[in-house]
Amino acid sequence: GNYTKDVELKKHIERVKSVDWAPRTNRIVTCSGDRNAYVWNLDAATGEWKPTLVLLRIDRAATYVRWSPSEDRFAVGSGARILSICYYEEGPDWWVSKHIKRPIRSTILCVDWHPNNYLVAAGSCDFKCRVFSAALKELEDKPETSGWMPKLSKFGT
Repeated sequence: GNYTKDVELKKHIERVKSVDWAPRTNRIVTCSGDRNAYVWNLDAATGEWKPTLVLLRIDRAATYVRWSPSEDRFAVGSGARILSICYYEEGPDWWVSKHIKRPIRSTILCVDWHPNNYLVAAGSCDFKCRVFSAALKELEDKPETSGWMPKLSKFGT
C-alpha cells in the first residue's frame, strides 16, 4: 500500500529504540539511545504533538518502553541495568522516574505489564525474565493480591 507521512515527531538526537501508544489517553511515549524518553500529547487546538521530557536519570541508552494498562505510568528498560517506572507529577508538569536496580545484571531488552497495572516483567541479556512490583505510594496505589503477588509488595520487589 501507499502510505503518506502525516507527522514526524522530532526531539531525540539518537536512534529511537522503542515507541508505545496509549490508546485511551492518546499519548505516545518514545525512548532513545540518547538516554531520554518523551511523552507526546496531541494539542487538539493546533493538531500538533507536544513533547514532554521524562526525567529518566540513566547513563546508558533507553532500550524499551511500554505503557501500563491504565496508562497512568510506563516502564523504560535501559542498558544501565535499570528499570525506570515513570509517572506524571502535576505540580511541576513533568514525568519522573523511580528506579528498580537489583537484581538486574544486564541490558533490559523488553518490558510488559500484568493487567492489574502493578506488576511489570522485564527481560534482559542475562537470559532472565524478572517480575517486579510497580506499586507507587506517590500514586496512592493499593494493589489487590493475586497468584503473582500473594501479599502487598513494596516497590521493586
